[in-house]
Amino acid sequence: MALHTVDKAALRRRLLHSRHAVPKAEREAIHQAIFRKVLSSEPYQKAETIFAYWSTEDEIDTHAIIEDALRQGKRVCVPKCMPGHRMEPRQIGSEADLTEETFGIPEPGAHCTVIPPEEIQLCLVPALACDASGARLGYGGGFYDRFLPQTPAYRMALCAQARILEEVPAQEHDIRCHCIVTETEVMLIHER
Repeated sequence: MALHTVDKAALRRRLLHSRHAVPKAEREAIHQAIFRKVLSSEPYQKAETIFAYWSTEDEIDTHAIIEDALRQGKRVCVPKCMPGHRMEPRQIGSEADLTEETFGIPEPGAHCTVIPPEEIQLCLVPALACDASGARLGYGGGFYDRFLPQTPAYRMALCAQARILEEVPAQEHDIRCHCIVTETEVMLIHER
């Protein structure tokens, strides 16, 4: 059966299960390697405004990346979930600004400034899986599918090498990432 015909929900369940089964020490090594690759990348070094997800325990860790960006004086924004499965980029100065929660994930409080999407230079995008075309499989809420078309930012997906698939189920109109950073490589995506 071709992967594009596989039920996305079943694929997500399988990938979530396998991701959760990775031993903690191995997961931390993957996160550290991705952290180093992101920080040494040109899009990260050049970006003045970064949009980053606040990672959960099983996701590729973004906390150290966010801390480094803040230490360097970059403007950092993280998503605030809004009605209609939309995200709003809100600026944070530290973890203390994450005073609210949606889906059990800390997010910026109402006091945090909204950053216009067109001012963002780099988006760190969570991915349950990716493929070499830059397609990503998210968590099914459509938040990033709605948000990414609003910004001209460089789109960098963070994904463990074990979850780089031959093909991710995607529609032609889906927004693809410019690169995928894994613990072993930075995959640059060539425009089709």
